[in-house]
Amino acid sequence: MKKLWNPNRLPTATAVLGAAGLILRRMLYAFGTDAKNLLVPHHPLAVALWVLTLAALVLIIAAVWRLDGSNRYVDNFSPSMPSAVGHILAAAGILLTVLLKEPMMPGLLGKIWKVLGFLSAPCLVLAGYARMQGKRPFFLLHMVVCLFLVLHIVDHYRVWSGNPQLLDYVFALFGTMALMFFGFYTAAFDVGSGRRRMHLGMGLAAVYLCFVSLLDSGYFFLYLGGIIWVLTGLCTLNPKPNQPPKEGEPAQ
Repeated sequence: MKKLWNPNRLPTATAVLGAAGLILRRMLYAFGTDAKNLLVPHHPLAVALWVLTLAALVLIIAAVWRLDGSNRYVDNFSPSMPSAVGHILAAAGILLTVLLKEPMMPGLLGKIWKVLGFLSAPCLVLAGYARMQGKRPFFLLHMVVCLFLVLHIVDHYRVWSGNPQLLDYVFALFGTMALMFFGFYTAAFDVGSGRRRMHLGMGLAAVYLCFVSLLDSGYFFLYLGGIIWVLTGLCTLNPKPNQPPKEGEPAQ
């Protein structure tokens, strides 16, 4: 059993499940609609998608629960060029999103969504540079991204909630929420208050949910960049045991 259980395979397994969910969802909209182009209730493809989603989330929770360990930054993040690249691609995804899309809400909130999107790009680049060097990024760099994702949810909530077909928006809604929490728990690590299980759990959930909604959410670049950011920015999957800080050692 120990040989079968390899935590390093967890991100790949989650991405594969997300790709399978994406295929099921595309097939559902191709073959599971009626003459009015509405989803057929209780269609087998919809049932299969819900079952796959439940299985993926149960797998993530069960796997992450076993990966408890030291929450210190230095025990969870090492110098990483892939993480730097992931941050840059996430920055590009957000920048393309605010350049190519207009906010759903007029007025101040829509303008703040745009501004936070433009600010998120350099923040992610700077945070990626710190990750490449093995240094803790300044926590506000990730918090700006988190705030942008909060505004993205608020900006789109009226459209999402007004849609009677849950499958039209549920994966985009919860995928954005998972990305937002991943950003939050990444910022928590930046200030020495990381929580491994939440960071891994929210990140892997974001990978699955964003994959499923990748092609028909209208935000391809945002979700693709988010997926790569998570997959390259997860804390270590081989945790070190919890250790009390040494006398005189600053919190990490």
